[in-house]
Amino acid sequence: MKRLLDKAQDYISAILLIATSLLVFIQVISRYFFNHSISWSEEIALLMIVWFIFIGCSVAARQGAHVSMDVLENILSKKATKYLSVIVNIISFAFCGIIVYAGIGMVQKAINLNSMATSISMPLWVAYLSVPVGMVLMGIQYIFNIVESVQYLKEDSEEVEK
Repeated sequence: MKRLLDKAQDYISAILLIATSLLVFIQVISRYFFNHSISWSEEIALLMIVWFIFIGCSVAARQGAHVSMDVLENILSKKATKYLSVIVNIISFAFCGIIVYAGIGMVQKAINLNSMATSISMPLWVAYLSVPVGMVLMGIQYIFNIVESVQYLKEDSEEVEK
């Protein structure tokens, strides 16, 4: 399941980034060379960027690419670093839960207000949905990270007992 989820996120992120880049490039060419602006391109590009960012957050969590302070990691042993990793991932998971809760509130409010994007007549809840979806994906990744660290600690303690 983890491999499937990782691949899906990688492919979706890549597709969104490429599609956004192409759309913006076409918009620039259209505007400057043909003096014609594609009215819906900016909102679609914004929508794709928002989804890319929130799906990309999970990819970054998997790769350990989020901003972090590694001062403690540099002075602690590998085992202590894994314990620290478990604590940090639990806190990060809790943060994701808070953001999921707030994101669901945003989606519900947009649905209740029937908020629509201006140029493409699309409900804004589609864009807002990226927040809880991205944070759920990131939370799942933090669970994988916790399991991986705990497995390492368990294997390390079994080696010491031998």
